[in-house]
Amino acid sequence: MPATIKDVAKRAGVSIATVSKMINGGNVLEDNRIAIEQAIEELNYRVNTVARGMKTRRSMTVGVLIPSLADYYGVSVLSSIDRELYKRGYSTIICDYSETDSDGARMKLDFLLNKQVDGIIMQPINVRKKDLVRIEAENTPIVFIDVGVEDSGYDSVTIDNEGISFEVTEHLLQNGHKRVGLMVGAPGVRTTDDRVTGYHRALMEAGIVPDPALCSMIDISEESGYIGMRNLLSMKNPPTAVFTAGHDLTLGALRYLNEAGKRIPEDISFVGFETQTVARIYHPKLTIGLQPIMEIGRTASEFLFERMSGEYTKSARDIHLKASIELGASVLKI
Repeated sequence: MPATIKDVAKRAGVSIATVSKMINGGNVLEDNRIAIEQAIEELNYRVNTVARGMKTRRSMTVGVLIPSLADYYGVSVLSSIDRELYKRGYSTIICDYSETDSDGARMKLDFLLNKQVDGIIMQPINVRKKDLVRIEAENTPIVFIDVGVEDSGYDSVTIDNEGISFEVTEHLLQNGHKRVGLMVGAPGVRTTDDRVTGYHRALMEAGIVPDPALCSMIDISEESGYIGMRNLLSMKNPPTAVFTAGHDLTLGALRYLNEAGKRIPEDISFVGFETQTVARIYHPKLTIGLQPIMEIGRTASEFLFERMSGEYTKSARDIHLKASIELGASVLKI
């Protein structure tokens, strides 16, 4: 005979209400959560999601929407989000959308809403406030990651992009570099604009007038990293150091440097971004900027749970987590 929620509660040594609260996404004491999860596993308890959905009017699913399933950021943060959702008894519907299609995001949001998801976590690249009209009309909780949507009134979890760009640029300046190149995504995207602002601020505080030619702003693809590095090193007066502020940009830049026979740091000092695995196996070990990917996923999931459960109903939260630098041997002091 299949185990019941009563059996789980008895085995875990908690009340039926506590078990019900946890499997429906509510917060319980950590010791109780561990005991309930162990009891569920030992008893092979299976939640009847159809019956529960009819009773609670909740589907126990969350939509996760990112521009590309091939993008390093999106894939990495998905792992953290899915882990947090699973702990709360939620399943995920994962979608991507074309950030160059003006209606792509809205159509995928409609798709998720038609699936009656209880909430959405979204990386909103080039998303407009008008794309969120149905979200607002149906009062579906949504949390943005990586970048917010201006004046949307929804929670967002990003990093301090200006801060990490300032910190990396300052690090290069402190090592004697006067001509520092920056490779970022397309202008007009909040992430890009903030990183350029941090770069410019570090230069100006050091008494250096920013040279627009040293800032490559195409998009965040590997091909743009390749082209951007080639263009920077083809200048009459090239930079002595380059910061590639994106995972795929870093890979493309490294590919060009290898093909061109350029040595790091002898020919060019180099700081990458997000490529932790590559940085540690590359010789010499690369200095890189790191996003707190796991913390982003945990925080976004927590914000969404609080909105879905009604535990938090106040105004929108816009949190900027701190990124960090992992030092390697790819910056030469001059």
